[in-house]
Amino acid sequence: MNRRWRSGSPLADVALLGIAVNLAALVVSPLMRPDLDLWRDSLSYYAVGPWSLPQSLAFVALGIAAVALALGLRMIRADPLWQNLCTVLLVIAGLCSLGLFVFPMGTPGPRTFIGDLHQTAGTIGGVALLIATLAFALAVRRTRQWSSLVTPAIVALLLAATGALLSQLALWYPELGIPMGATMRLVAVPLILFWGAVALRLRVPTGTSLIRSAGET
Repeated sequence: MNRRWRSGSPLADVALLGIAVNLAALVVSPLMRPDLDLWRDSLSYYAVGPWSLPQSLAFVALGIAAVALALGLRMIRADPLWQNLCTVLLVIAGLCSLGLFVFPMGTPGPRTFIGDLHQTAGTIGGVALLIATLAFALAVRRTRQWSSLVTPAIVALLLAATGALLSQLALWYPELGIPMGATMRLVAVPLILFWGAVALRLRVPTGTSLIRSAGET
């Protein structure tokens, strides 16, 4: 068991570092970009133009963190069906987050192929992370060491899903004046905080049965 745990701990550290980078970017990027409207401009606009490095790094860091979480969560005791779905979706979300960096948001103006890829990556990644959160809650609901995270998972899911719905309405009906920056932060912040809690729990085990023994399959 100790050998398996030592192999999992660095993954939790990587995930926590990636999440910390994202939280820092949420604070630092608006301070460095007073030309953008915090409430109306989406996070993607902070990854183009001057001082784009913090948000660009945040996209990369989130992608790496999601994949690290997927690998780390393979070692916990949980419902295998939902656990497998959660890990696959985390990998998809991670790859899509990397896609947000590779295919940056286009500047205001006519739509571009690269900009469309960015929006597609963001949509797929967001949906994958939302469903991964639900799958995690279902996977650990009967696991004593992890079941305390079920309620935070549901709260984060409801907040983020509300933000995602409002963001989609803002795209479909711009005349409604829904502030895209605010709604996207309603998606990002609860999910980032929740998965940070998961990474912290993975980093600091609460019992020896938290991790599968080396002989278990």
